[in-house]
Amino acid sequence: MESDFAEFDFKSQNGLDVDITPPGEWMLAYLGIDLAAPEFRELPPYKRAQYRAVKNWLTRYKLKPDASNIEKVRGYLEAFYHLCEVEDWERAWEILLTRLNTPTYENLHNQLGTWGDYRGQIEIYDRILGKLSQTENNILFNNFANAYQALGDYETAMKYYQQSLNSVMEFPNRKLEAKVLGNIANTYLSQRKFSKAIKCYQQSLEISQEIADRYIECSTLANLGDFYRIQGNYIKAKQYLKQSLLIAQEISNRQIEGAVLGKLGVVYRCCKEYAKAMQYQQYSLDIMQEMQYSKGVEASLMNVGAIYSRLKDYTNAVECHKQHLAIAQKIQDPLAQRQALADLGRIYYLQEYYSQAIDYYQQSLTIVRELKSDVVGEFFAIFGLGLGHAGSKDYVKAIDCYQQALLLAPQMGNEQEIAVLLGIAEAYNLLKSYPQSIEYYQLILIFLNRLSNREAEMFTLVNLGSVYSQQKDYSKAKDCYEQIVLLAQQTGTRDMEMVALAHLGSTNLKLGYKPQAVELYEQTLPIAKELGEYKREIAILIKLVFLYLEQQRYSKFFKSLIRLAFKHWLVIPIFIGVLFAFALIGIFYVILSVIIWGLAALFVSAIVTFVLWQFFQSIKNNQDKGE
Repeated sequence: MESDFAEFDFKSQNGLDVDITPPGEWMLAYLGIDLAAPEFRELPPYKRAQYRAVKNWLTRYKLKPDASNIEKVRGYLEAFYHLCEVEDWERAWEILLTRLNTPTYENLHNQLGTWGDYRGQIEIYDRILGKLSQTENNILFNNFANAYQALGDYETAMKYYQQSLNSVMEFPNRKLEAKVLGNIANTYLSQRKFSKAIKCYQQSLEISQEIADRYIECSTLANLGDFYRIQGNYIKAKQYLKQSLLIAQEISNRQIEGAVLGKLGVVYRCCKEYAKAMQYQQYSLDIMQEMQYSKGVEASLMNVGAIYSRLKDYTNAVECHKQHLAIAQKIQDPLAQRQALADLGRIYYLQEYYSQAIDYYQQSLTIVRELKSDVVGEFFAIFGLGLGHAGSKDYVKAIDCYQQALLLAPQMGNEQEIAVLLGIAEAYNLLKSYPQSIEYYQLILIFLNRLSNREAEMFTLVNLGSVYSQQKDYSKAKDCYEQIVLLAQQTGTRDMEMVALAHLGSTNLKLGYKPQAVELYEQTLPIAKELGEYKREIAILIKLVFLYLEQQRYSKFFKSLIRLAFKHWLVIPIFIGVLFAFALIGIFYVILSVIIWGLAALFVSAIVTFVLWQFFQSIKNNQDKGE
């Protein structure tokens, strides 16, 4: 919001130690407040006391050396409230429009938002809303909504945005219309209402270009970059963000420049270009700190932490997210608090500290449920709790969390919905509830087939094949792996082709199809070598060595054995050791067999001898009786 009144020239105070607010005497003169003037002397005592308080706050309020940002403007804020008490709305409004000597050089009420004091903004807007002209009230509706949106109260924000939009339709203001449409789009994007968001962004962009407002155009292009990044269209996201960056630099708006650099950093992180991502985030952080833009500093710290997390540098990742949390708590920013807590939960989960992860996710969820309509925050907190419980092997609780997350997942997009279904399928698998696990994996495959996401489809088929194998349903497992081979060959995904061929070999072996298993293992070997999969190559060679030996294919047996020897010097000694062990077992078995058979023969001989002796003894006894 622009102010068109005469501003105090801070730059003319060469070398002087000036506050961030204009001198109180200057402001009183500009407002035309002179208690000695007849119009003020004739006021009722109550009103005169209020104006005297305005004068005292503007001229006598002294700052402490370590004063916070809010304390630095307290004199002006108190003057505003006293003017409201006497219903001097125009002068109160002028107080809010005062330009401050800050890096962003904003007027007072907007600067509160830059510092993250959204509740302070809501309080002052609430006092003055409806007391000014229609144009000014429309601006206040929009700013009111911005503050509520920043606090995660999307329902209230949308109510005020709609009031502002309805009003500008009745009393046309194209600039404000473009701003409001852009802000409504941001709210829809936060709620993952993508079709509504893109429609509003496009309208905002068209109006900004039509009225040649470079600031609004720049902001809208940046937000469109965010939109396409969330959609996974990184090429388009970069295009919009780079356009926005050029305009930000052209109009010398450091705050937008810093925000766009940070957004570009996020895109590069998503593209796994971590060095470039870190460079952009560092530029963004430097600018945000220079501008004293609390929310921007929070975002930069969050994104730097995310890069460290991807690089598995968890110590630095935790440090960044804890700094993010500290700022969010200081400025009472609940959205940032729930985000920082969820990010910390994610880091501890990745380090397998599951109890700490669950604790952070639970704290995040507690904050989310105090907010209204924060679907994104609620989804990630509940899904994170599911991950934590699964890591702790409490699969029943994990499934319960995943089922709750599944209710929210349709608003989050296909990728997140598939992630939840995958979590449920894996949890049922680990509980050995194979029919339920298979049901969810098949549901995922239906989703992926619609989306033509071949990579994820192959990954899911691997898991489904594994479940069938655990059920000893090797025919169905074989079908899964054959589908993967076909998809991998169609898409040129060599690593998945290798995995599927290896699994197919093992499955055929379990089915007793040894020649087919050998053929599949032989197809796997060159791919493993091509991809540098050293361990898998050795594992396949070992299987082939034993299969060749069993099938008496000695030429291939010795070739594979020699190849193994070149892969690892311990292979031959180990193999010889295994053969020696088998030989010893064989010798032991032979000796044991001889002993057992010998003992058996002795036992049988003893029994036969005893029976014969009894027989002959019986005959002898009969002869004796006859005589």
